[in-house]
Amino acid sequence: MHTFDALWHEIHLTLREIPKIFARREALVFLCLSGLTLIALDPHDFLEHISVFEAVFVWACADVIFALVYFVTLLGIAMIPTRRPLKIYLPIPSTFAFTLTTVFVESLIGALSLGEYTPKVWPDVVAFVVVAQLFEFLFVRYVLPDVLADIRAQTPEAPDSAFLKIGESKWPLSDVAAISSNQHYLKVDFLNAESETIRARISDVLDTLPETAGIQPHRSWWVSIEARPSLITEGRKRWLVTDFGHKIPVARGRIDAVEKWLDTHQSNESPSPS
Repeated sequence: MHTFDALWHEIHLTLREIPKIFARREALVFLCLSGLTLIALDPHDFLEHISVFEAVFVWACADVIFALVYFVTLLGIAMIPTRRPLKIYLPIPSTFAFTLTTVFVESLIGALSLGEYTPKVWPDVVAFVVVAQLFEFLFVRYVLPDVLADIRAQTPEAPDSAFLKIGESKWPLSDVAAISSNQHYLKVDFLNAESETIRARISDVLDTLPETAGIQPHRSWWVSIEARPSLITEGRKRWLVTDFGHKIPVARGRIDAVEKWLDTHQSNESPSPS
């Protein structure tokens, strides 16, 4: 996921890493300190109506609810079908999670105080979100980088077949849309509409790529299955088109191989334009 913090600094995250982040000791300590800070400051005057132990219970439940809502929200955003990966501004899902958490906290305090505390959802939501965004920014900027580095250091690296390697550069194959050759240089197009040019020969690169990852329709092109290629006919020529704007000629000698590859990978051939 392409995520950004409050100051639009990019943070590379995967859905698999998010539960691990919340399970880390550093994250748990940060959440506990945040909760204890809110209990000590008591910005909502909860302690006038409930005991300290009840307040600790409420904020512990609030931490759990926030983490669950936050993860489910990010999961829902990541599952939205789009041609390009979405850019997620983290304060938006966190604000949603904080809002639901505040409604829960206010309601629970009202129940524990036997009606003595009247929930003030609207003004408290605004105040809570502002404070929570500050906590989130501090966590993302000063705690998360070390946590992610440690998680990734302990995670076994995927086999090289899952990556595109050109010289010293390395990218996940799942991020690559197509590779094209121009004399002594290769242009790598990514699913997020970005591209990189690097000095290399396409023949050297294709030898390292698994057959299931893509197809070479032309001596100067390789197309990834992630780009969802389909075959079209214009006059006497055949072309591979992708959802990312590519229109790649298919060499006559490779038409059968391309058709067979598309059939094997359940790609439907597009009808010829009329």
